[in-house]
Amino acid sequence: MTRAFFTFLRLALLGPAVLLAQALPPTSPLPRLLAERRMLTQRYAEARAQRHGLLGLSHKPSKQDLQEVVTALQGIVDQDERIVAVLNQTTQQAQTTTATLQTTGRDDRNLTAQRLSELQNQLQNQQERLRQATERQRGIAAELREAQQSRLLRDALLAGLAVACVGLFFWRRKK
Repeated sequence: MTRAFFTFLRLALLGPAVLLAQALPPTSPLPRLLAERRMLTQRYAEARAQRHGLLGLSHKPSKQDLQEVVTALQGIVDQDERIVAVLNQTTQQAQTTTATLQTTGRDDRNLTAQRLSELQNQLQNQQERLRQATERQRGIAAELREAQQSRLLRDALLAGLAVACVGLFFWRRKK
C-alpha cells in the first residue's frame, strides 16, 4: 500500500512538474532538481528493500535499515521542498511576465487608439481644408465669371459709345 501511495504521490507531484520542466528555459534548475529527486527515490527504494534482521535470519528490516529509509524519505521531502520553491519562483516570474505583457498590451492599445484618434482628427482637418479650398475656388470662379461679364459689358458699352461717337462725328459733318 505504501508503495502504491508513493507511486501515486510521485506521479501527482512530478507529472505536472515534468511537463513544466520541459517548457522551461534551459537555465531553469527544475530539470536538475527532478533528476536529483529520481536518484533519491531510487535510494529510498533500495533502502526499503534492505532486510538485515537479527543475525540475517529474519526477513524484517533492522533499526539501521529503517533509519536509512527515514533518511531517504527526508531527502525526498527536502528535494520536494526545493522543487516547490522553484515552481513557486517560476510561477511568480510567469505572473510578473503576464502582468508586464498585459500592461504593455494595454499601453500599446491606448497608444494605438490615441494615434488613431490623432489620424482621424488630421483627416477631418484635411477634409475641412479641402472643403474651404473648394469653396474659395468656387468663389474665385464666380468672381472671374462676374469680372468677365463685366468686361464684356464694358467692352460692349465702349463699342456702342465708339459707334455713337463715329455716328455723331459723321452726322455733324454732314450738317
